[in-house]
Amino acid sequence: MERTLIILSIMLNSFLSVWAKEIEQVVMDADSIPVENTSVLQEIVVKAPMIRREADRIVVNVAANPLSANKDAYELLKTAPGVWADDDRLSIYGQSGTAVYIDDRKVNMSGSQLMTYLKSIQSSSIATIEIIPKAGAEYSADSSGGVIRINLKRNRIEGFNGSAGINVTAGEYKQWINPFVNLGLHTGRLTVSFNGNINGSPSDRYTSHEETTNRVASQEMTGLSRHKSKAIQGNLSVGIFYDPSDKDKIGLQFDCNQSRSRQISNSETEVSGLNFNGSTFGIYNSEDKFHNFNVAFNWTHITDESGSVLKFITNYNYQNSSIVGDNEMRWSYLSNDSIYNSDSRNKYNVFVADLSFRKVFNPDWNLNVGAKYTFNDVTNRSLHKYRADQTWILNQQYDYDTSYDENIAAVYAAANGRAGRWKFKAGLRGEYSNTKGDITHKSGFDLFPNANLSYSLTEKEDYIVALGYYRNIRRPSFQSLNPVVRQVSDYSYTVGNTNLTPSFTDSFSLDFILAGRFTIATGCSLTANPIRQMFTSNPDYPERLYLTWGNEGKDRTAFIHGDGSINITKWWNLYSSLTYVVTSQKFTDADSSDTFSYIRLVASTIFKLPKSFSLTMNCFYNSRMKIGNITVFPILDLNPTLQKQFGKHWSVSLSAEEMLQRRSKIRTESSGYTRLGYTKNYVAAKIGVTYKFNSGKRFRAPRIEKSTDVSRFSKE
Repeated sequence: MERTLIILSIMLNSFLSVWAKEIEQVVMDADSIPVENTSVLQEIVVKAPMIRREADRIVVNVAANPLSANKDAYELLKTAPGVWADDDRLSIYGQSGTAVYIDDRKVNMSGSQLMTYLKSIQSSSIATIEIIPKAGAEYSADSSGGVIRINLKRNRIEGFNGSAGINVTAGEYKQWINPFVNLGLHTGRLTVSFNGNINGSPSDRYTSHEETTNRVASQEMTGLSRHKSKAIQGNLSVGIFYDPSDKDKIGLQFDCNQSRSRQISNSETEVSGLNFNGSTFGIYNSEDKFHNFNVAFNWTHITDESGSVLKFITNYNYQNSSIVGDNEMRWSYLSNDSIYNSDSRNKYNVFVADLSFRKVFNPDWNLNVGAKYTFNDVTNRSLHKYRADQTWILNQQYDYDTSYDENIAAVYAAANGRAGRWKFKAGLRGEYSNTKGDITHKSGFDLFPNANLSYSLTEKEDYIVALGYYRNIRRPSFQSLNPVVRQVSDYSYTVGNTNLTPSFTDSFSLDFILAGRFTIATGCSLTANPIRQMFTSNPDYPERLYLTWGNEGKDRTAFIHGDGSINITKWWNLYSSLTYVVTSQKFTDADSSDTFSYIRLVASTIFKLPKSFSLTMNCFYNSRMKIGNITVFPILDLNPTLQKQFGKHWSVSLSAEEMLQRRSKIRTESSGYTRLGYTKNYVAAKIGVTYKFNSGKRFRAPRIEKSTDVSRFSKE
């Protein structure tokens, strides 16, 4: 703690000394902010904050909000209306299975890797974020948790523009550095964009504790694990957009993401019981490599003066990952060690083609029809061996070599209309899926209808009520199907489940938009055969617990959500979001329902200070909740950020992460075992500097549309 305070003090002193040299208080360039979203730092008129609420989505105007400077996409999503973001997953209104799109393509990452990638996307390169709680027929049917669309800036002003900067996070247990650059060139009918960044961590450490009770065998175990990791991640995106005529647009974009990390875990576990007392010691080393490449092409053609559009989108995605583990474990009463290692490699080839036509009959009515084909080629291989008498011996009991091909063909139609104050949106999507290979799950044809009806209570459309129905499918993610077994501590493992089957959800929603800046959303859903993370034990080794995925029977969920923003004074703005969820789970039809509820709260307050300073305080709270047989204890976090704007180009910020230094705690109950695990979080300081040049005037731009169905990469 003392080292952390010293680091904070040094960074704060350096930070303020730089700011002290700034004499002139600067107002943001009026040309860089759309008139309808005027945000003046002097009076902090941050309207909700820069939020536009529509019947089926919420649009956050990041580019028009100067207070978003030096934030990344992950930080922006943590305070976006209806969104909950943590280190492993995203959700909208508490509904899991949320898909992330960047410039109309799904992101081919999941879990902590996705969050790390989102942290690398700086606010200076983002135009808007769209939160779509329920996806329509034009989206893949497996978008059961809604869609988050991050739209990057594409400046149409002639010339060169961009931004560059660096973020540094420093603490006693956590260090990260993130340099980034975003460039754009527009000349005539040609636009070129470049985005690149690096995320590097020379040291990231934490300590976890486990307390396990076996009631059947009258056995208790107490474990302590110390984890260290080093990681580096690089992301590169290049887009070329050309308008050969006033009616045609073409785009080509390349994305490359690579990462490499090393983890070392040292574990000690004391075991006591009626028949045995002793200790085990383990050392677990692993190296993870990840490579992702995506190339996308799209062409659009305007067919008539009404704005009807013919569109063709295609993209290819290749992903390759490997995990090499070297493990060592021994009992206190044995002189020799148990030494074993594993080598797991996973490859994914995903090809998508999407042809659609949007017919505009008049400004109030249009029809969108299309066909889409997705091909997924998946290969998972793993080799295991152990050492005996200085000789390595193959352990084929745990080896596997699986591969399968998946074909998904879809046709869809969606109608949008308006009559007076009424708006109507309805669609129907049909999907046929077929799987060939070592892993088999349901193949067949399914229909997915959806409809949304809204009515504006006023002519200004600032008071709206909307009613919706949606049906979705959730296919098992590639990660959850992967049978690799990975040891994370003496008696804890992670493993996929090749027997998972898809789940289907029917959901209803009722939303209210009040004064154009407040939202009240309610809804309920019924999921058959839901996919959940859960712990199971090994019958041959009952003391081992495996974090895996399983199908549960039925889930019923109801929620009510409210969010909004108010300007308490000209210099004080308050935003808050509250979600209350009630879930009833049945593991099998014969079981009784297990009902529980939880609350998620996000609160953010912004203070305008003298000399162009601003102070933001963000608070996040999640009450106790259950996921299958896993209980997650309450989460509370407070993150302050102090920001300073220097002229039109420079902005600097200083923030604190995990300021409350609370413990993350999880309890698992499985097969007569109860295990309590907890990890303490430590405070870290983050300083960010961004320089923008010739940017922010207008962001109407060509975007490459990408249609890869990669929600299957999600860990959910």
